[in-house]
Amino acid sequence: MSWRTVVITKTSKLDYSMGHLVVRDVESTVKVHISEISVLVIESTAVSVTAALLCELVLRAF
Repeated sequence: MSWRTVVITKTSKLDYSMGHLVVRDVESTVKVHISEISVLVIESTAVSVTAALLCELVLRAF
């Protein structure tokens, strides 16, 4: 069941690892399980998103 809205506002790298969205920026690393994400909002153009993460998000959307 998805219920989280994840908002990315800083320069960061978004990656997929073992069922989690991994958000890495200069100060910290945060993991959120993919099944918990309802909406992913990326507000910065300086965000890197891996192809593995995009593939997994598309598969979970349907």
